[in-house]
Amino acid sequence: MPQPSGRFRTLALSVFATLTLGGIAKADGPPFDLPVDCPNNTCSIVHYVDHDPGPEILDFACGTTTYDGHRGTDFSVPDEATMLGGVAVRSVADGTVVALREGVEDIDSGRLSKNSLDGIECGNGVLIDHADGWQSQYCHLRRGSVAVKKGDRVIRGQMIAEIGMSGQATFPHLHFNLRKDDQLVDPFSGTAMGASDQNACSTDQAALWSSEARAQLTYHDITLYGHGFSMARPNASDLKRGYGKQTELPRTSPGLYFWAYLIGANNGDVIRLSLQTPNGKGGHRDFVIDQPDDQGPRAKWFFINMDRPGAAWPAGNYSGEVTFTRPGQQARMIGQTNLTIR
Repeated sequence: MPQPSGRFRTLALSVFATLTLGGIAKADGPPFDLPVDCPNNTCSIVHYVDHDPGPEILDFACGTTTYDGHRGTDFSVPDEATMLGGVAVRSVADGTVVALREGVEDIDSGRLSKNSLDGIECGNGVLIDHADGWQSQYCHLRRGSVAVKKGDRVIRGQMIAEIGMSGQATFPHLHFNLRKDDQLVDPFSGTAMGASDQNACSTDQAALWSSEARAQLTYHDITLYGHGFSMARPNASDLKRGYGKQTELPRTSPGLYFWAYLIGANNGDVIRLSLQTPNGKGGHRDFVIDQPDDQGPRAKWFFINMDRPGAAWPAGNYSGEVTFTRPGQQARMIGQTNLTIR
């Protein structure tokens, strides 16, 4: 079975204040708009704040869409091709830029040597003060995209940069932090990290988001980061770049692969990939997650393939499906795509 693409961790800019885990009462914010521009639902939240004080993981909804010690909210885009097209990062409220960094390269940090990002884990970042103790932080911004400077006044919704992959990141996303009086606050629960009320768990929580933001938020217990067809065996780096998403292939294609890249799989989850040919043939394979949760994002990719039957593939429409089953839950299809061979 293919192995995970590697672990990543998103950390604060070293020049910014270190936060404590002390509990604060449920905060009452401005409220805040979303920090990302996501046309056609191209962005997903792949990690929330981790509220478990120990080695386990717990997001605001008492789910596991996080990883150990994660201190913010990660908004992802589908691949590097989308990133290069430009996805705006916006100020969540009026404020003043009090710190920033620019010039860090956008690169998969899993390919870098150990300790090469010490002190710049956030990559290119911006810190905005919103008065009354509120601050917002934006990490992993695209190099050359930061559109503000220290001391600038910004307004709610103003573009300040673009989503990138700078610093300690292995795929394009925005790591967003919200703080009140130098303590990290989860914008969903409205409480400090580690202080979420487990008796009030709900996927509908959006305590500090504006009504406009709430309308765009959907909680997912697992993220299908990408899926598609390719004519050759895929690899994680290519999938994150946006390759391997063909919609048409020639009948002479040497191979046929259907793949899926997921974030947030738990021990015991079952990922089923199914492939169907135009003449009704095909099959499926189940991938059972058989390793405990760890400190990484639990990003894993899988594929199934078919051998070409003779000199050419049958012409017509092929389909691939991704089905997800978590122990104690019903199986559900989370992804489907079609391919034409002609």
